Amino acid sequence: MDAVVNPLYAKYSAMDLQAVAGDKQAMEMGKRLYMTYCMQCHGADARGAKGFPNLTDGDWLYGGEPAQIEQTIADGRMGVMPAHAQLGADTIKDLANYVRSLSGLPNDSVRAAKGKEAFASAGCSGCHGPDGKGMTAIGAPNLTDNVWLYGSSENTIIETITNGRQNKMPAWKEFLVNRRFICWQPTCSALARAPSNQCNGAGNRPVFPSWNISII
Repeated sequence: MDAVVNPLYAKYSAMDLQAVAGDKQAMEMGKRLYMTYCMQCHGADARGAKGFPNLTDGDWLYGGEPAQIEQTIADGRMGVMPAHAQLGADTIKDLANYVRSLSGLPNDSVRAAKGKEAFASAGCSGCHGPDGKGMTAIGAPNLTDNVWLYGSSENTIIETITNGRQNKMPAWKEFLVNRRFICWQPTCSALARAPSNQCNGAGNRPVFPSWNISII
């Protein structure tokens, strides 16, 4: 097996990332790796699920640049939203309405106004920013773009604020040799940039064929 793949990895290691991303064979290898190791959480179509990010929508918790994606795959991520039950049910309900207002969702305007004040005083802006647009350095979500990892209902947001959330993306660098990232990482980048002729009609969601689930 090494006699077959080593020359390929050596070839791609010497190539510019954009050239690798444009190489059909490299992308097929990346797709097979994705279908072997990633689809269990992110789905065969890469649209994710509750608590697992959608990789096709252009929204990146830790940044979508190639180096950032490589770091995510190699080192993993630990996302922590601390619990804020100490704020009390009423204030949390106010915050939930304010958060919904940031992305234009229906909300109680009186509660949203109170929630805006609490957003600043309770420390929410420390991670999500004063404008609620998040912070990729720590993986704090953008609250204004209508992309929701756990859901956007008032009750779900109340649950998130009250109990917090913990998400772990496992590190792969010890399991997969580093050279495989060369083919895998451009595949992840390409998922969010697929042209319309690779989509299923929604305009931004690639439809993957039934690949052989193996590593070349």
